[in-house]
Amino acid sequence: MLDSNDTIAAIATASGAGGIGVVRVSGALSQSIAANILGACPAPRHAAYLPFYDANHQLIDRGIAIYYQNPHSYTGEDVLELQAHGGTALMQLLLARCIQLGARQAESGEFTKRAYLNDKIDLAQAEAVADVINATTIEAAKSAVRSLSGEFSSSINAVLAKLINLRMYVEACLDFPEEEIDFITQGKVAEKLAAIVSELKAVFAKAKQGSLLREGMHIVLVGQPNVGKSSLMNQLSGEEVAIVTPIAGTTRDSIKSLIQINGLPLHIIDTAGLRDTEDEVEKIGIARTYQALQNAQVALLLVDVAHGIGETEKIVL
Repeated sequence: MLDSNDTIAAIATASGAGGIGVVRVSGALSQSIAANILGACPAPRHAAYLPFYDANHQLIDRGIAIYYQNPHSYTGEDVLELQAHGGTALMQLLLARCIQLGARQAESGEFTKRAYLNDKIDLAQAEAVADVINATTIEAAKSAVRSLSGEFSSSINAVLAKLINLRMYVEACLDFPEEEIDFITQGKVAEKLAAIVSELKAVFAKAKQGSLLREGMHIVLVGQPNVGKSSLMNQLSGEEVAIVTPIAGTTRDSIKSLIQINGLPLHIIDTAGLRDTEDEVEKIGIARTYQALQNAQVALLLVDVAHGIGETEKIVL
């Protein structure tokens, strides 16, 4: 089991080469690690351009170092950030030096976990951190940032406070049944409860919208062979992602493409055409079509107007 009191370190920037890379350290050893790598720990919350040294006092790189003293940091602990050139080998050298000085490699999401455990963020905000990082559209990013700033948590807490107050009022009424006054009616308990239910529905709708912006909507294109599924897929995607030929059964497997409309990520899935066939490979593709239908939020059925809706289409409908 991981010790939440030890010092952790990790490369905070994306893998691969880049102009800038960041190694982040969090924990009680941050200050001593800073002193060993930099020669001295910088003043809290001040960016300092300094040389970074290895164990033999050989120069690793020069860059920006920032020290955050607890509790005024992301994790609520002492935090050190080393911003250097973003070469892969250079980042590994800096990380190895931090580990050599007593830190351990952080687990995925462990900095955010510590922020949560130290009451720097709540659970909704912790989840929003990943949403901000993984947002694929501008609207998804904006929604995640609002959650990270505490907007969603505030909505929940406001409803919770009203519910607690209402419960306390009802319990007080039940504790004094000898009173002839109808506190339940006079206190408009039913109206207040209805208002709380309405607010909860609004919170649920907001959560559902956030889920759609985060995960997107899965739309399956389904129909018989050669009704235009792959052509529509290419048109929506803006590129030739699916092979289009006059030969029926060209699409044998599901093909996916991610697009966005008005900030909503849409996972478009082109599928094998539905028909009776003796081709074993095509049968597997058709089975995957039905599986995709079960998992889809929207099924877009394409029909050849010359043939209309037949038994195959009725199965889908």
